[in-house]
Amino acid sequence: MPDTAPRPHQHDSTEVLKVALVNVSADARWYSQTGPKKREDALHQIADGFLDELQFRGEL
Repeated sequence: MPDTAPRPHQHDSTEVLKVALVNVSADARWYSQTGPKKREDALHQIADGFLDELQFRGEL
């Protein structure tokens, strides 16, 4: 059965996803040092969404 889960970043270009991933990862690193932990966790979830889409496209 094909995967029918929504892909919220499917219409973003690969370049946009890669730049966003770099930026969100940098922010997550910042919050890992300064807090709050909730913000760091939220940014990691966003980064995971970018990674999932890039993996789906075979870009990683």
